[in-house]
Amino acid sequence: MNTEDTVRQYLKYLEDPATLVDQNVVDKLEAKVAKAKDPIDKLRALAELERAKAFDGSELEEAFIREARAWAEAEGISLGAFRSMGVPDEILAQAGFDELRRRGRARRSSTGNRGGRSRSTSTEAVQAWVLSSTAAFTLADIQRDLGGSPATIKKAVNELTASGRLKNLGPMPHHAGRGRAPYHYALAN
Repeated sequence: MNTEDTVRQYLKYLEDPATLVDQNVVDKLEAKVAKAKDPIDKLRALAELERAKAFDGSELEEAFIREARAWAEAEGISLGAFRSMGVPDEILAQAGFDELRRRGRARRSSTGNRGGRSRSTSTEAVQAWVLSSTAAFTLADIQRDLGGSPATIKKAVNELTASGRLKNLGPMPHHAGRGRAPYHYALAN
């Protein structure tokens, strides 16, 4: 894959990770699930189907971080253009956009808080996490794995629920902790 394709694929991933899922593989696995007679065979086929539907964008993100800055300079693409396409500042800083790296260092040194800050997480990153999940989850699970603000997480989950791609399963059954039971969610299949 050339550098421009790397940037293109990462931007597609941010926009909608599901577009990068190999639909031919999904179709074959759905047929395998439908044909399975034995419950264990069906269970294995369903697990395989879940993995095929969940696109892991970590390799795309790593390639973007390695190549985006040089490509952007050669093409005259600004930091603002990447931001308007939904690329998180954290990723742009890792890619070498110096103005973000300097600002991040200044912010850490002025607060005196190294490593203790919550990680900045975009709604796109939250939605990618959700769409790759294979089991029911709570908002706290997302925050534990990704970081980010509760408002960003809630916004991303609400958008997916409104679009019909995610189902709110209601309060967790048998909740024994303090306070109200958290709501849990699962992909709508």
